[in-house]
Amino acid sequence: MRFLARALSLCTLLLAAGCQHTAEPRSPELTSESVKNLTQKVAEWQIEHFEEQGKYRALPQDPPDWANREQYHDLEWHNGALYAGMNQWRKIADDPKYTEWLKMIGERNDWALHRRPYHANDHVVGQFYLALYEDFNDPAMLNPVRSQFDWILENPKTGTLDWNAENTHAHERWGWCDALFMAPPVWARLAKVTGEEKYLDFMHQEYLATYDLLWSEEDQLFFRDSSFFDQREKNGENIYWSRGNGWVFAGLALMIPDLPRGWEERDFYLDLYTKMARKIRSIQRDDGTWSMGLLGDPAQYPIKETSGTAFFTFGLAWGINEGILDRDTYEPVVLNAWQALADAVTDEGLLGHVQPVGAAPGESFPDYTEVYGVGAFLAAGSEVYKLLESQETANDQAAKPTIQTFMHNSGWCWFQDPRAIIHDGQLIIGGVAGNGIGDAAVGVYDLENRVILGRTSLHKHFDHDDHNTPAFFARTDDSLLAVYARHSTENKHYYRFSDSDDYLSWGEEHTLESGEPVTYMNLYSLAAEDTLYNFYRGIEWNPTFVTSNDEGANWGDPVHFIKSEVEGRNRPYPRYASNGKDTVAVSFTDAHPRVHGTSIYYAEFRNGNFYKADGSFIKNLKKDGPLKPSEAERIFEGGGGGFRGHELSAHNSAWTSSIVLDEQGHPHIGYSLYLSNNDQRYRLASWDGERWIDREVAHAGSRLYEREASYTGLITLDPSDPNHVVISTDVHPKTGEALGGKHQIFRAHIGEGQKTADIQWEQVTDDPARHNIRPMIIPQESHSVIAWQRGQYTTYTDYYLDTVGIVY
Repeated sequence: MRFLARALSLCTLLLAAGCQHTAEPRSPELTSESVKNLTQKVAEWQIEHFEEQGKYRALPQDPPDWANREQYHDLEWHNGALYAGMNQWRKIADDPKYTEWLKMIGERNDWALHRRPYHANDHVVGQFYLALYEDFNDPAMLNPVRSQFDWILENPKTGTLDWNAENTHAHERWGWCDALFMAPPVWARLAKVTGEEKYLDFMHQEYLATYDLLWSEEDQLFFRDSSFFDQREKNGENIYWSRGNGWVFAGLALMIPDLPRGWEERDFYLDLYTKMARKIRSIQRDDGTWSMGLLGDPAQYPIKETSGTAFFTFGLAWGINEGILDRDTYEPVVLNAWQALADAVTDEGLLGHVQPVGAAPGESFPDYTEVYGVGAFLAAGSEVYKLLESQETANDQAAKPTIQTFMHNSGWCWFQDPRAIIHDGQLIIGGVAGNGIGDAAVGVYDLENRVILGRTSLHKHFDHDDHNTPAFFARTDDSLLAVYARHSTENKHYYRFSDSDDYLSWGEEHTLESGEPVTYMNLYSLAAEDTLYNFYRGIEWNPTFVTSNDEGANWGDPVHFIKSEVEGRNRPYPRYASNGKDTVAVSFTDAHPRVHGTSIYYAEFRNGNFYKADGSFIKNLKKDGPLKPSEAERIFEGGGGGFRGHELSAHNSAWTSSIVLDEQGHPHIGYSLYLSNNDQRYRLASWDGERWIDREVAHAGSRLYEREASYTGLITLDPSDPNHVVISTDVHPKTGEALGGKHQIFRAHIGEGQKTADIQWEQVTDDPARHNIRPMIIPQESHSVIAWQRGQYTTYTDYYLDTVGIVY
């Protein structure tokens, strides 16, 4: 597969270059915990002394006028590099105080970039703004960066990057290598969180301009700027500044994770990263550091320097952790460097030997520091911790499966299916981008290599509404069909077909006119009929279907499937399942719980007829018309009527959440029951061949948001094993005790007849900052997946959610 080949190209880039030194064996005191403790010590010292940073600032012995001990502005690049490192540290620190500290910095500066609109140095704070935006979905964290970058796109600078040219725009473009740390990661992350490729295109254009000017193919390093082209070390080598190349290398490690796996230019950055890694490894000094002039005679640089060394350490450790660099080859380099960095930390936690602000090799001092050096150290410590921790836990068979990110920015509702499928070793996910973009999108994740391969938009600016999620069907030629529709605002649905070997490549968009507003696409194929069904909300706002006998190329006329019996513009809400042969099972409500105390009903549709779970005939669809709730089996009786009192959902109202058929064709239904805004319950109804067994199995917690008071985090059942149940709740499922305000994922195996008090739940997530909601289980013989949505959720049109989960 073409896109898989591109994604796996990094596996061919494992490096085995020679090294000019022999690393000391790893100290027995060097453990993941010791690295974490030292990194925390430096972080704590820096936060404590942040407002008096000038007191500890490294200055040249003969400082120029601009070198002083005045406090840097919060938004200057010096601090921006600190924030970038603090952002890496907070992810492994197990303490929210570092996130809160960064939020404080952003809030007191209104999340603005610094004063010069084009200058890369004044963009670097955008790195941590957008990282926090991914966690908190606060538009204030996103909009200033997006507005300024949109203005740059409308008013680009096009002059030369040559430092000494008469018409230079070197400072307004990226005419010095440090800029490749400051700005490109912000542009790349903005592209990721918005889904707008225009930011990626601009970043690549400007990066190439800098690369073409400053990269030395001969030496595999970057000149600091064009003024260094004719300068030489005392040994005759070109001058390559350590921190300058550290800026570039660390910038790549920060940026590459945000580049789409399927983006055709991504290999350029991987190739550049691996070339630099080879060179950096070959020129490490015996003391574990790198000379301030990388190719100069080490005797010319007797004093060690920690900022360049820390950036290199971060970048190399990241590459090992990501599987880009060979562990056996590069780990000794990283650990030797880390030991040198650790030796430069004072007892109080000050990182010494940071070269002062400059643009060329210089000097450093053991008892003075700089905030950008601390940022590099925090980033390095975070990655070295992960490097060592992965080894220490490699043989721990009891370790929990790692939560993977499958797709960024991909909200979904739960009335469309299958909104994620496994096909040809890939997890294919449908979603709708949040943050006002609203693209209907497809994400592809390689299950074997555990990497995101990319995303593509089926329909740009489709509406930022999670009801518009695509549903998928795998065709016999290995292509995929995706069907999607707006949330009852258009009288048509859309569909497209993928390539057979590239699920990021889709053909032209087709439409099917319906005559009435539609939403909620669900695709199920019945082999006995050689028919593909698309169930959706259509006729009279009721469950409706159309069929295709050529796998979605052509469709028939709409058929009214289930008819509402509740007065007014009410409608049943269905969930579907199928045995893939001859039966579609449906569990459904009689209305919306916001206005009616809904019940749960069940029926099977087979050969054009409706049946009960025991096989008894109900009616024929074509002859007798659509099914009415009163004609189906009532599994749970709700409160009926419309009384709500002071609550925002009707009394004793149920929502259908999940339905599966077991190997015997017996249905199992997971649903939620609304008791009050802050007390909902999950229930499980199972047909055992003779009777329905319906019982409560967990506390579901409070409403997801105010208007939809009956919305929960949801319950889902495993299609391959209905006893395997996954839920999302903001309380302990067994006791109802609050968990701290955010919904978390739990799972359990529930035996026949087991109720809430009898069930032992395993907590899968413990995430104090983000909701973990709307799980689903996608089973396969080789890889099964539990996927859910993680992020911020305010309403169905205001959210920022990533699709994450575990592979087992």
